[in-house]
Amino acid sequence: MKNYRFCLMGAACAALVAVAAEAKVPWDLYPRPQMVRANWTCLNGEWDYAVTAISNTFVRPTSWQGKITVPFAIESKLSGVGRDLAPDEFLWYRRTIDVSKKPGVRTLLHFDSVDFRAQAFLGHDELDVPHESMNVPWVIDITDKAKEGANELTVLVWDPTETGAFGSTGKQILDPSSCFYHRCSGILGSVWTEEVPEDYVVSYRVTPDIHAGTVTFKVDVSRPGAALVEIEVLKDGHAIDSVKGKGLPGRDIVVKMPEGFACWSPESPALYGFRMRYGTDAIEGYFAMRSLEKRRDENGIWRFFLNGKPYYVMGTLDQGWWPDGLLTPPSEAAMEFDIRTLKEMGFNALRKHIKVEPLRYYSICDKLGLIVLQDMPSDVPRERHGMKGIGGREDTVRYGFYRRDLKRVIDHLYNVPAILMWIPYNEGWGQPRALLTHMTLDWVKGYDPSRLVNGPSGWNDSEGGQVLGNPLNNDWRGKRAQTAHRPAGECEAADVVDSHHYPDPILFEANDRRISFVGEFGGITYIVPGKEWAGDTKKQHTYTKENSVEAAEARYGKMMDMLADFVGKGLGGSIYTQTTDVEREMNGLITYDRTTVKFDKAHIRAFHQKVFDAFEKAVRKP
Repeated sequence: MKNYRFCLMGAACAALVAVAAEAKVPWDLYPRPQMVRANWTCLNGEWDYAVTAISNTFVRPTSWQGKITVPFAIESKLSGVGRDLAPDEFLWYRRTIDVSKKPGVRTLLHFDSVDFRAQAFLGHDELDVPHESMNVPWVIDITDKAKEGANELTVLVWDPTETGAFGSTGKQILDPSSCFYHRCSGILGSVWTEEVPEDYVVSYRVTPDIHAGTVTFKVDVSRPGAALVEIEVLKDGHAIDSVKGKGLPGRDIVVKMPEGFACWSPESPALYGFRMRYGTDAIEGYFAMRSLEKRRDENGIWRFFLNGKPYYVMGTLDQGWWPDGLLTPPSEAAMEFDIRTLKEMGFNALRKHIKVEPLRYYSICDKLGLIVLQDMPSDVPRERHGMKGIGGREDTVRYGFYRRDLKRVIDHLYNVPAILMWIPYNEGWGQPRALLTHMTLDWVKGYDPSRLVNGPSGWNDSEGGQVLGNPLNNDWRGKRAQTAHRPAGECEAADVVDSHHYPDPILFEANDRRISFVGEFGGITYIVPGKEWAGDTKKQHTYTKENSVEAAEARYGKMMDMLADFVGKGLGGSIYTQTTDVEREMNGLITYDRTTVKFDKAHIRAFHQKVFDAFEKAVRKP
């Protein structure tokens, strides 16, 4: 087996990144900021681990190979192991947990993320059917199978990476190269228990309506009928007089907001807290009053409208990878550094690229004010399976699993105020042909009408006709095909038409049904001396390269000038590639280890301001 090694030359981990490694128990804050309970226990930290072969594993391990730090992939430095897991191997975890048996109290066991298939046992007893998906949590009521006091918890994980038939892999791949990165296997998110009463809140949906001045809660509970759900709204931790609601579980509970309520935006990220009670169960959370709509500006061009006003979305492609934690961020401070740096550069958004982050990540975006355009993690591109083109039989075979996983991701992230658009497909990765693609987009639009839906981001746009050129190599220099839309009267579900082009952005002609958007462009490679990738340089991924920070900043400025010109022709937003360097992609605004912001923040803000100024002029009648 190949050992994973720390791959930045000439640098140790940044101080922010090192926080988690120094902590005895990583990720020890409550994992779910919008549904907080008091009685919980963090199970992160050192567990026993063992790796066995699938072909000759007949019993559970009788000996263990060492300690692994949860919640970091076995391949990562922070796991303490740094070993690749092969598709023909099982990864086992073991630790002891304490359970206190109390009348009328249930104990829930939470796994925030496991890649890919997980099975859990207390002693001999399996706790639930196997869970498959690294994108969403797994919650198990262990009350009836737990004994008083110490219990042995065992977890079995199998991760085929891209050799599996169904699960999403995102950017993981067995043989990393180009813009695809190191595999991540095992427990990737916090593990924790909490105590709840017999009658408890399982989940809720909160939906603001700024036009009606209301916020609607819909609450799912363990046993409907035991009590009413009671809600009171808070501002700065204090209850607002008369801003409360009461109703039945499973029904809409509409709360009227006070006059002059504040709306959330990146410029003013106002949040409201709430307390919710159901019988003896009590949770605390927060929400925001905000809206993102597709509307025409004064000149009849489709634009994003945030809280009723035209708004230009200026974001980065954000992979969320780390040199020592891989897919798992090393600490809360490290996540906040990335988000705060983007804000300081004048960005108001990020596109969370083919990854679902821990809920605490989104909470930082909510509090600091950064719009999130959320990708659905997808399969790797078809050509890496030896297939050509888009929409092969394999995409159709896995379509049902993908759709169920997409629904679970939307349910999991629904209450995050910062998420304002779903992106179900990226560049044909796992994308079926036109019929099934349209069905996905149409379903998302109906399932969550409070947000916008991007059409396929880049490449084959099944909503609005094919793109000329070769979609596999991003050759989009031709204009869109004449069939720019579905025939009149046919449903066109997406709100956005999205172009990808490197290095310079391109703009499709103003679209009379959807917002024109540049979903990817840029990728300026500038390597800070001493921060080179130590892996195979022959597999590096470069769109365009500059040898000095001055030249790189100038190139970025020219790209912003292009966007400023595009907004007058209908452009509604743009996503620059990318926030940080990642392995062989050295085109970030920040180095991979987060020690260095490559460019002058004031210069970047000034470039952005030109685009914002042009936008404000473009959306008004001359």
